[in-house]
Amino acid sequence: MAASNRPCFKNRPLAHYCMASGSSNGPFSALLTEEAEGQWFSLAVFVMVMLLGAALINVADVIPSGTEHHPLEEGSTIVSIAFGEEGVSLAVVEESGTNQLFRIQGSTVTPIPLPSEPTVVSSSGTDWLVGGESGLLVRVSGVDATVLPLLLPEDRVLDLYAADGSSGWILIERGPNVELRTFDSRIQNSLSFAAEVDDESLMMTGFEVSSSGDIAIVRGISSSFSNPASPSEVGEVLFVASASIGFAPEVTLVQHGMGEPYHSVHISDDSSLIGFAVSKEHTTLIGSDLSVSTLSETGGGLASIIDSEGRLWVFGEDSTASVLSTDGSIQTLSVESPENFLPESAISDAEIIQVIHDGGHLLVIDSSSLTDPIRRPSLLFDGLFLAIAAGACLVLVRNFQVMGFDAW
Repeated sequence: MAASNRPCFKNRPLAHYCMASGSSNGPFSALLTEEAEGQWFSLAVFVMVMLLGAALINVADVIPSGTEHHPLEEGSTIVSIAFGEEGVSLAVVEESGTNQLFRIQGSTVTPIPLPSEPTVVSSSGTDWLVGGESGLLVRVSGVDATVLPLLLPEDRVLDLYAADGSSGWILIERGPNVELRTFDSRIQNSLSFAAEVDDESLMMTGFEVSSSGDIAIVRGISSSFSNPASPSEVGEVLFVASASIGFAPEVTLVQHGMGEPYHSVHISDDSSLIGFAVSKEHTTLIGSDLSVSTLSETGGGLASIIDSEGRLWVFGEDSTASVLSTDGSIQTLSVESPENFLPESAISDAEIIQVIHDGGHLLVIDSSSLTDPIRRPSLLFDGLFLAIAAGACLVLVRNFQVMGFDAW
């Protein structure tokens, strides 16, 4: 028998044969063997389609919006705005350093004269309550303003909640103090006693009241952490307050720490939560047991609002929005917006969210578009792409199950 020409060695294991012998040279050699023409080209195309699809999903995940500019004076700034029925709004607008009150319906803007400068407005649906400087507190129906003589001439209204056209919650600056009270102009003792806050280093700056009118989340600032050489008022300060209209609120301090002050607080419909607080740095959850926790999946933002479905929208820089749904899921989206868009605050009217930016400009977002595949095509593409990817993976798995490495 003729001797073999293979360059093999005696007494060597089979694995040591070289490639010329047709034997395996390593654990991946079977994977790298081309079983059919165009195999690697097809695999490369498949991988590229997957990567392109993922990129398209990311790019297409944009919330559509429209930009609306109310016919106000150029350079004016919206200080406070609230919507009533049929899309009519009342807005406190700063023009040339002076606050004025306007009724806005479509493109029609009607000024409402007041005895002193307004600072904040709140809607009860049919009527508005407006607070301001020099003890200003008025009820507005249509374009008619009725003074509610509850405050002192030196009082300044910082925040306001209208339970109806005659009662609600109010935060006032009275001398060196900031006081949280409730009021009802129809009863004899119209203004309640002030809520008691034991720590003099804490000062309340704003609040949000539940739809039932008996629970409020109150944000504040603290002088405890300021530098004595350069005093400043900072700090993450949160209270939870409870009261019936006409009675003094009872407040409980739930957070007092260092950090950027909260610019917004919101009541939640979730039974396990009282609500949320948002600063530039953090989004904080306030539990029904008065516990507080930071939402680690997302940071803070410049403006925030809760939509008609109970979802929290947090608008950040670079035209982004993080949306926390009631099931706890979080989506980070891009928002169609003007160049150099910088949100300042946000309000909602039914399904419509309006983000105030650049003073008098409003970015209008329909929150229902979040789940509408017609206005947000990325939702359709998500499902289609994932179905194709899942189907391709199932075919590969089945081929390997039946044919082994010959599936390549």
